[in-house]
Amino acid sequence: MRSSAFISYSHKDAKWLDKLNVMLTPLTRNGMNVWSDQNIKPGALWADEIRKALADAKVAILLVSPDFLASKFIDENELPPLLAEAEQGGLVILWIPIHFSNYKLTKINDYQAAWDPSKPLANLSQAKLNQALVTISEIIAEAMNR
Repeated sequence: MRSSAFISYSHKDAKWLDKLNVMLTPLTRNGMNVWSDQNIKPGALWADEIRKALADAKVAILLVSPDFLASKFIDENELPPLLAEAEQGGLVILWIPIHFSNYKLTKINDYQAAWDPSKPLANLSQAKLNQALVTISEIIAEAMNR
C-alpha cells in the first residue's frame, strides 16, 4: 500500500525543498512519511532508492521551476512513472509553482496546482510565503489522508 509523499525538485531549487520540509515538520512528526533524494544514504544504490520511493508514493509533490522543467533526469526518470500512476488513479500529483515557468507546455498543466501559478512562491513576501506554505502543507496532508 502506498504510504509516502515523494518530492521531485531540481537540485538548483534545494532551498525551496528545505522551506517546504520545515513547514511539513509537524506532519512528519505525526507520522507522515515524506521522501526526497536527501533520504538516500551514502553507499546506497541511488537509482534503486528512487524507484522504491516512486513505487511507495501516494502523493507526488513537484516543485516546478524552469530548472525543474529543464532537468533531463526529472523528465526521463521521475515524471514518466509519476504521471503514469496518476493517470491510472494510483497517485495524486500536487505541483507547486516556485518560479514562473513554461509548465503550460508540459503534462503538468493537466493537473491542478497546489498553489496559484500566477503567484509563484519566489514572488511572495516572507509573510505571504509562510501563508502559502501553510496552505500547501494542508493540501498535502489532505491528499495523504484520502
